[in-house]
Amino acid sequence: MTPPPKASDAVREAAQVGRDGVTFFQRANRLASDPRVKFIFGRAAEEYGNAVKALESAAKGKGKGRAKPPSLFPSEEYERIECYVCGFETTVDDLPEVCPSCGAARYAFEKEVSQDRAWDLVARTTKDVIAFTKKASASVKEAKAKDALAKAVGIHKGLLAEAQEERARFEGGSP
Repeated sequence: MTPPPKASDAVREAAQVGRDGVTFFQRANRLASDPRVKFIFGRAAEEYGNAVKALESAAKGKGKGRAKPPSLFPSEEYERIECYVCGFETTVDDLPEVCPSCGAARYAFEKEVSQDRAWDLVARTTKDVIAFTKKASASVKEAKAKDALAKAVGIHKGLLAEAQEERARFEGGSP
């Protein structure tokens, strides 16, 4: 049986999951074609960044052989992109202004993501992050670490509530 993580390890793992979220939503933002979806992904990246900041003061030091936190984001959907005109593939980090193969404009690489799907993605991943963070903090006794983890969960809960409210708006109901 694996021993529970030390307080500093639990905070570091939660911070790494938060950094993964920032990276994921920044990439998704760069790829989105709809400005409203860009806003949603930018908002999520901002809130994940706020959660990481809440954890940084308690995440000092280096981890000793702890397992890498799980990947909670569908990064594979946003790592490689393809030109819709000719099929040329590249990475999101190298998103060209024009396709080097056929000359199509940058929009040939952008992803069509609906606002509803974007909010659903934010809600789904944020639920997973909250569950991971709560599980990581379950055995933490150190007050500073517990407070940092609770603050991060609070930030994520706020983002989740916003996502659920927005999704309900699209469905014509209440959250």
